[in-house]
Amino acid sequence: MAGFLHILDLPDDELAGRDLVELNLLIAKSIPYLAGLDIPKYQRQANEWAEAIGKRLRAVEHVFHQTPADWDHDIRLFRLGVMAEYLDCELGIRYVEEHRELKTVLYTDPSHLFLNGVMDTRRGTCGNMATLHVAIGRRLGWPVSLAAVKSHLVCRFDDGQVTHNIEATQTGKGGFGNPPDEYLIGQYDLPQIAVSSGSDLRALSVREMLGVFVGFRARHMRDTGRIGEAEGDYLLARRLNPTSRRLFVDAQTLTLDRGKTLFEAWEEQFATPVLVPPLLREKMARARQTLYSATIPGGVVYSVPLTAGTTVVMSNTQAQEGS
Repeated sequence: MAGFLHILDLPDDELAGRDLVELNLLIAKSIPYLAGLDIPKYQRQANEWAEAIGKRLRAVEHVFHQTPADWDHDIRLFRLGVMAEYLDCELGIRYVEEHRELKTVLYTDPSHLFLNGVMDTRRGTCGNMATLHVAIGRRLGWPVSLAAVKSHLVCRFDDGQVTHNIEATQTGKGGFGNPPDEYLIGQYDLPQIAVSSGSDLRALSVREMLGVFVGFRARHMRDTGRIGEAEGDYLLARRLNPTSRRLFVDAQTLTLDRGKTLFEAWEEQFATPVLVPPLLREKMARARQTLYSATIPGGVVYSVPLTAGTTVVMSNTQAQEGS
């Protein structure tokens, strides 16, 4: 981890000017498997792609002026479309095929999370595909950033006047995905608090995007069994991106799991109230098992495992919902 810690001390204005390719790959390079990454090589490649897209824009911008209604009279949307079309059709970037039908993905190969993977193989996931769109867009001088939609990531354009979401994984079909916030809220069943809290559907700062990248590292460490390193990474990721609901759930889940090696299930010290993820609450409801509960000081109900190896702590209201 030490290889990127120095950048965390940079003031926000200086950090905002750093290249996203460099920042992403500094964190990737701290993983032993990727220690040999040549970061300048990837920066040069991103520069070449951005230059090619810039030339394409100058050559085709007259198309927008011929049919502006096709683009909601918004040149910014047209330009984003040209970038997305280039990455899709010219470079042939696609989602990792073997991941598409999986309900759960183990990121044992960190290249599926970081920019080196999608730039080398032209295959990626929402993490590195959206990051590539942002890295190229920023090279073109656009106000683009990552934005979360639950565990999904999109490229978000926000200049203070208009916002556009670019679905980086919607490739191979021609055209490009530009889902509005309302569509994503419905598609992902996103609660209002996810938006109002600043967690989702908001353009992240560079420091917050660093938190996302550290979260990528944490995910790889977790999925390869290096739980101690993963826990430390998640704590750092949350410090960098404190409003992220996804990082909160991942960090808390891992910490509670680690707690099983430190406490007996009945100990009060282990009964710390946490937010129970909705999917887990649904699982609890489906289980229809009688919970052994004991009220402890503060009115918190402690519940023993619902299924083998699963222990959760709920408020009185949540306990009633899950029973």
